[in-house]
Amino acid sequence: MSYNDGKFYGFTNDEIFGSIMQNKRFCKAIIKAVLPDVNVVSVESIDTQKELGTKSDKRSKSVRLDIAVKDQAGNLYDLEMQVNNNHDIGPRMRYYQSSMDRDTLDRGEPYTSLARTYLIFLCAFDPFGKGKLRYSFHLYDDEDKDIQLENNAENIIINSKGTGSDDVDLLNLQKLMNDDKIEVAGVFKEIQTKIKEYNDDPKRRNLMRTAELRMKEETAVAERRGREEGREEEREEEQKNTVKVFKILKPEATVAEGLAWIRKNTNVSLSDEEIKAILSRSN
Repeated sequence: MSYNDGKFYGFTNDEIFGSIMQNKRFCKAIIKAVLPDVNVVSVESIDTQKELGTKSDKRSKSVRLDIAVKDQAGNLYDLEMQVNNNHDIGPRMRYYQSSMDRDTLDRGEPYTSLARTYLIFLCAFDPFGKGKLRYSFHLYDDEDKDIQLENNAENIIINSKGTGSDDVDLLNLQKLMNDDKIEVAGVFKEIQTKIKEYNDDPKRRNLMRTAELRMKEETAVAERRGREEGREEEREEEQKNTVKVFKILKPEATVAEGLAWIRKNTNVSLSDEEIKAILSRSN
């Protein structure tokens, strides 16, 4: 079927991803593809777009998980779809992990009550540039990798552009992320068929289009914030350097003399009041 806008919305689309993952059988298959050694007998609960804060401090920054899953043993899984590389995978995973932990531990409970967690980022890019399909992270001693810090937390990144695996399910997940055709019958073929059905449904296409626009808007906001933070850093550096130069040349000058000298000898983009405030703090 051809579409009026010529667009096929695949597994990495926010709406598609959420819809597919709400199916327990599909969800279990994807978790097993990422974690073949974990015995997921059944998926007990699935929350899409679950917002986590802290139980003790409601003013803390919250985080919204794409897909939060609990299995029959009480293990927790957070699956995040990452389409754009904002070069913040490490800090982002750290914050998501800490948010999951705080949300599952009430005040007064021992740390041993923390559930085993699996934080899974499905990336449409290689965050490390090493070409691996699957990256897995644990905590080890720097000198002796046989010593592992057992914190019951595992962080996994699937790089849809990577290679180096012969696991059929993981390769099918990669095809799913890249919109490559899956030939062999099975659950991943079913998922791909379901995605096509979603694309053929006009109402769902509208939801998918909205999800895509929302993601583009969020990316634009993040980029704009980054540029603004960069300009602010440049501005602060400009202030510091201007004052340093002046103090070296005119160590005994008054604030008024300093303002006059800076205006005459530099082209800093600061107002008179800002320059005076900086000079006053430096006296």
